[in-house]
Amino acid sequence: MDGSNNTLKDPQSNDLEMVKNESDASIPQLDKFKATNEVSLVSPKKSTKKPLYKRPWFIILLTLTILLLTLFSYLGYVAANTYSKIGAVESHGRRAASAFQARDLQTAKAELDNTKNALSEANKSYQAVKPLMSFPILGAYLKDGDRAFTAGALVVEVTELVIKAIEPYAELMGFTGAISSDPALATAEDRIIFVAETVEKLAPEMDNISAKLKMVDEAISGIDENRYPKTIQGMAVRENIASAKSAVSGLADSLSNFQPIVKLLPDLLGNPDPRKYLLLFQNDAELRATGGFLTAYATLTITKGKIEPGISEDIYTLDNGFKKKVPAPDPIKKYLPLVYNWNLRDMNLSPDFKVSMDTFTTYMRESSVAPEYDAIIAIDTEVPVRILKVLGPIGVPGYGGKFSAENDPRCDCPQVIYELENIITKPTYEIREGRKSILGPLMNSMLANMMGSPKAKWAEFFNIFTESIEQKHLLMYFKDENKQKAAEALGAAGRLTSFAEGDYLHINDSNFAGAKSNLFVESEVTQEITMGSDGSATKKLTLTYKNPRKGDNCNLEAGQLCLNGLLRSWTRLYVPKGSVLKSGRGFEADMATSEDLGYTVLEGFFTLAPQSVKKLEIEYTIPAGTIKGNDYRLLIQNQPGTDPVKHTITVSGAKPKVVTVDSDQEVIITR
Repeated sequence: MDGSNNTLKDPQSNDLEMVKNESDASIPQLDKFKATNEVSLVSPKKSTKKPLYKRPWFIILLTLTILLLTLFSYLGYVAANTYSKIGAVESHGRRAASAFQARDLQTAKAELDNTKNALSEANKSYQAVKPLMSFPILGAYLKDGDRAFTAGALVVEVTELVIKAIEPYAELMGFTGAISSDPALATAEDRIIFVAETVEKLAPEMDNISAKLKMVDEAISGIDENRYPKTIQGMAVRENIASAKSAVSGLADSLSNFQPIVKLLPDLLGNPDPRKYLLLFQNDAELRATGGFLTAYATLTITKGKIEPGISEDIYTLDNGFKKKVPAPDPIKKYLPLVYNWNLRDMNLSPDFKVSMDTFTTYMRESSVAPEYDAIIAIDTEVPVRILKVLGPIGVPGYGGKFSAENDPRCDCPQVIYELENIITKPTYEIREGRKSILGPLMNSMLANMMGSPKAKWAEFFNIFTESIEQKHLLMYFKDENKQKAAEALGAAGRLTSFAEGDYLHINDSNFAGAKSNLFVESEVTQEITMGSDGSATKKLTLTYKNPRKGDNCNLEAGQLCLNGLLRSWTRLYVPKGSVLKSGRGFEADMATSEDLGYTVLEGFFTLAPQSVKKLEIEYTIPAGTIKGNDYRLLIQNQPGTDPVKHTITVSGAKPKVVTVDSDQEVIITR
């Protein structure tokens, strides 16, 4: 039984065990399912990480962003407020400048006051950013703005001083609205005498103006243009800043240099002692190194502002009295046909007017008819043309007819030039007394008409004088060393100057032919510069000469006026010392290299017939260290007696810069 029971029991037990085991096997799955459902219903545990907005770096970044937005908003507000006021400064400043150019003194003074007030208001607005000027980077730009305002205020002060200084002479200079001068000064001659006797009082005022300009220079020189972009919305920024700095510096230097001439002016006007002047006529239709072929001369004496004419002669009169036989220099022997001796009329061979006049006066003393003089004043045809444009047609005693600046179809040039050339150069079998002595009578007649002109024209005569000096149609040379230095400081001495700040170019042409073809020749210059990393450069110059006019009959037997004939040009390029010529094309023979006046000289010779074009190509390198800094700087000195010349300048493939050169000009191109 027991066994049976055990037998029966065991199967049941096994079955139960199996059921139990199966149940047990399923229970964990149910528990797992239940546990899973329970997990999904229970809230997750909170993270130990802080939220983004509570993290320190986020708070710092957010704070900085808010501060920067506030800062830029503030700067934007100040900038907008200041800019709106600067508009008034610019508007009044332009009106003041326009009034000054129009010789309206009272309007100029009123607008200058308005400019001063507007500038003060704009500066007050800008000073709101002063606390930020100590910030790195940003502060440098804000300080530049402060320097600009300081310079602007000083410029206004300088202008006020200038007006105060010239006011006693304003009427003589053609200003309207000037304080009425002494009724006793009724004529132009009276006023010149007044200047001679009083102008030295300007010296202290000039000292003050010069000191203020130096302060302007110091203020603006602190602005570093290299931290600004080259352009903003197409407007040149860096180049304009550099040009403004250069202009202010040049103006300060010029005014400092101008002071000696102010102090010497009474002496030059014959106060207290009379001064004798030798007037030389340079015929720029036959161009030579200093402005033209030396054609005629005259003398005049100035005593306390009063001008007294002297002799007037042909240059050949002076040469006929020069008996010494001086061998001609190589250029004359090579390029001037059948001339073996060095004549006085050919001694202006150096492009430096002082050097040429040193030579000329040294030999002139040996002429039996050498005139006495204290100084030499050289003029070309442009001076009488400009004066006659203001005066209108005038007569010249002994020469018949009228002389004017009106166009003459016989030469398509001013009538006075045609008549001068006809009197001076036309071949004739007659003995024409005083053939080239018209210079003196013409100048005397012009001076007499100028003295009798209404006050409204005085400003124009004043401008003719200053522009003729600036453009080198009027040059001066003095025996006295101090007076010579004053003329050089004024830019009236026709000197080639040194230039240590960068590249240099002076192109000098001498016409060694009898024709007056420079009346018709047009020229143009292209400069292509490839910069080196060491301040050197390779330059390619293309000089284009064009004579579009039909030639004249220059056969001597025909006896006709020969104006347009073959041009025989000795051409010299003065470039930085140490420059090396690589090639020269278009010349009659190989170019030569030499040194003169502290420069390397590249020279050649070419001819140009009427109705033809000549293109010269010169390639050379300038030495390392010539170009300094990031800017390309070039001083171009123009040749006296020449028309304006267009220069197209390209630096390292950048956009070309076009300048018209009618006086010494510094060109700045940013890289």
